[in-house]
Amino acid sequence: MSLENKYPLTSAEEEIIKKENEHYSKRKVFLEEDEQLVALKVKLKLNTINNIYNVFIQRKSNYSDAVYLNQVLLEDALTSYVKDIHRYKNYCAAFEANKQKQAAYTIKWLVRFRPIQIKENADISEEQIILINLEFALSCGFSYLGQTIIELVERNKRAVDEYNNEKLKDKKIDSFYDRLIYDLRYRELSGKKLILTFDALELAVNPLYNTELL
Repeated sequence: MSLENKYPLTSAEEEIIKKENEHYSKRKVFLEEDEQLVALKVKLKLNTINNIYNVFIQRKSNYSDAVYLNQVLLEDALTSYVKDIHRYKNYCAAFEANKQKQAAYTIKWLVRFRPIQIKENADISEEQIILINLEFALSCGFSYLGQTIIELVERNKRAVDEYNNEKLKDKKIDSFYDRLIYDLRYRELSGKKLILTFDALELAVNPLYNTELL
């Protein structure tokens, strides 16, 4: 005797099974379409990040001949980024993620995959290549946050560097940018922590940020 005959399903259980099957079929189609959308978004973001790299590496003239942007690692990083953003949007039923989330998860995955690699026989140290990847990740992430925030961070770094140069014998202080680099290198990398950091930056340059929600 089958279990169905020995323990007949109630109408409620039958309804649940029916709904589950319907939901599974719809979810399967949705996931297939979602993967296609992810691929399209990765392709678009690849172009953007490659353009940012070209500008970034021109400023690193001492290293430009020693490194290259590994496209396989870059695509892996951007695929993880797009999927992270998609999970957030699907969970929140949001049409798009705000710029702080986009910046945070871009940085998170570029730091994790470190797509800038050393060319064979290049004269560059491991220390230098690590810092280049962290700085590149911040350049890509900050591109979402707007010129006002970029200028704020740059002004802070210039002011702190000038202070430290004048106070050679005293205890030096860290700029906001240098603290970010330190955190990305030595501390547990959290997308949520970066989002909170960039929310605070937005509030610093735009005091009316989100007051319409109050």
